[in-house]
Amino acid sequence: MLYKRVLEYFPNSKLAGDAAWRAADIRWQLEKADISTLPSAKEQEAYLRPQVYEGELKRVMKTWPSSKWAALAAYDLLDNKLCGDWQGLPKCPEMEAGLYMKYTEQWKESPKAAEAQYNAVYRMGVLVTMYQVSDDRKRSLAAADRAQGLAQDMVTRFPDSDYTRRAQSIAFRIKQGIPIYGSDRD
Repeated sequence: MLYKRVLEYFPNSKLAGDAAWRAADIRWQLEKADISTLPSAKEQEAYLRPQVYEGELKRVMKTWPSSKWAALAAYDLLDNKLCGDWQGLPKCPEMEAGLYMKYTEQWKESPKAAEAQYNAVYRMGVLVTMYQVSDDRKRSLAAADRAQGLAQDMVTRFPDSDYTRRAQSIAFRIKQGIPIYGSDRD
């Protein structure tokens, strides 16, 4: 792999961090794709399916802490914590929204911060629908308020991001009572 060679031959280069992250990310994406083909990939609990090897991404985070590469590696690492299939239960979107919100708080300057916050907005929108289906009006309203707040925060933090416009679309759909999860258009 060429990126690994750059890191080996030029460890003190200004491109070393980028090369290390790219090499780790390519390996991550390939393993993730392989694991997604297994029947266990649809398990709801993350611990019930094979995990993608985290060593290279963690090495990037340790070697270049507080860098954009560490932030990108931390975003990739979220994959091992996400549910395979929500199975229509609110437990997974709640947990995943929390993971994405924690990421945006910890890595405010990350290139993936807007995407992470959008993912949190989407999962809050999903929770609105799930709670409506289970007749839990209080939790549905709380999730709707949280989604609206996160979407509005994105307008301030990421005004030029496509993810902000997508989050605003979800906020609009929530306000109009349009289901976010379970519709045939998602």
